[in-house]
Amino acid sequence: MKAAKRTCGYALICLVAGLFPSFAFATAPAKVVVGVFPTYDQAGESFGQPFSQHLTAIMFRELQDSPVEPVLLNPGGIYTPVEDEWINDYAQKNDIDLALVTVLLKTDIPKKGDATLQVKAELLDVKSGKPVASWQSTVPINRHELFLEHGFFRSSRPFEKQPLGGAARKIATDIRDRVVGAASSVNSTREAPAPVSSTASCNIGFKVAYVSKHSISKSYDVIVNGKDETLSIVDGNLPLALRSGPLLLQLAVHDSPYKLPKQELYQVNTQVDCSQGQHDLSFEIGAAGEGFLKWQ
Repeated sequence: MKAAKRTCGYALICLVAGLFPSFAFATAPAKVVVGVFPTYDQAGESFGQPFSQHLTAIMFRELQDSPVEPVLLNPGGIYTPVEDEWINDYAQKNDIDLALVTVLLKTDIPKKGDATLQVKAELLDVKSGKPVASWQSTVPINRHELFLEHGFFRSSRPFEKQPLGGAARKIATDIRDRVVGAASSVNSTREAPAPVSSTASCNIGFKVAYVSKHSISKSYDVIVNGKDETLSIVDGNLPLALRSGPLLLQLAVHDSPYKLPKQELYQVNTQVDCSQGQHDLSFEIGAAGEGFLKWQ
């Protein structure tokens, strides 16, 4: 998107509004933008991390089909949900209205009966830095089904078809409903972007860059709109044939610089507009492990 005058900060969606003259847009306000922080794993169980990663993705998809506009955030491996001032400062840099912070709490696993998965959620008003709503979403699950297969890449069984996946879906649905209810009292100052034709297609070159080392990753796994494209990577470059519309990337890097506090899984979204011609897209990882997309 060469005509854009600015880049996407920290996984923020590049709204199509930044690519066209102002007269091309409707004057109606856009949806309230909700920044989705990665679910923080506080469970201390073997399933905690993959469950948290999948829950983040499921929450995002649930919110995509709602009256709000979700944006996946990637604050890096040093992220912790207890640093309120840091969370709000980071959220403000991403130009969002609300920040959704979720934590997978320690799981209650009794000797008999069902276990209970518990996720604490808080929705923050980015302008004021104050909570809009907070709650806990819980769901029971057979304790023997907590430790079944739940890998993210190359799993022989889709996560959402497993018992843990069903539990994650129930929690994500509850969180979506509460977010939508709370967001109804928030006004967005943005204008709705012009629609993008989903029939156009284009070729896009993708890569992962380490900003502090001025180098690119030669070893990473990546899922593009639900499809594992890892085997298509050649010397760190991934050619993609895409249609205009939403783009969801989920990736894990394996050759990060020494002591870089990377996230175990980066999940990021943007919007493809093929009317701009061929594009290059890079996912840039900063010195603190934070990740953001950049169109070139």
